[in-house]
Amino acid sequence: MRALEGEIGRTFPAIKKQVDSLNESNVINVNKDNQWRAISIKPEFHDTLKNVFYFWLQNDLVILFKTYEVMIDQYYFGKRFNIDLEMDLVVIYKNCEKPQIDMIKENINEIFRGYFIEVVNVVFMSIEERQKRDRLADRFVIQIKKSLIPKKW
Repeated sequence: MRALEGEIGRTFPAIKKQVDSLNESNVINVNKDNQWRAISIKPEFHDTLKNVFYFWLQNDLVILFKTYEVMIDQYYFGKRFNIDLEMDLVVIYKNCEKPQIDMIKENINEIFRGYFIEVVNVVFMSIEERQKRDRLADRFVIQIKKSLIPKKW
């Protein structure tokens, strides 16, 4: 038990106090049994909390993209953010070499991991490739145009 407390960085009494607070606030349901406990968010709070969660995730990504605005031409949020696009995130880059792209990809992965999201579908595309695919009426580029209102396309 102590090893587990060391890994999660909090003590069980502290976690119990947080769970009790949320239960008293009627935000969660706690099903108690002699052998186990099941904690779930009440349905009426689920969508609100999910929206707040994704708002902060999106905000952290926007801050990252502003940091690299010299290299990132456009970005589009997709299906994970309730937008009708096959991918979770599309990044159109410019003035960027492979080491810089890899660094940006790693920063994006770190942000998603910080929100306990391990699998993310991200497309990186150069501005030249996007323009070429646009001229060829590529299905993916058409989907981006159809599904999103871009900042500048």
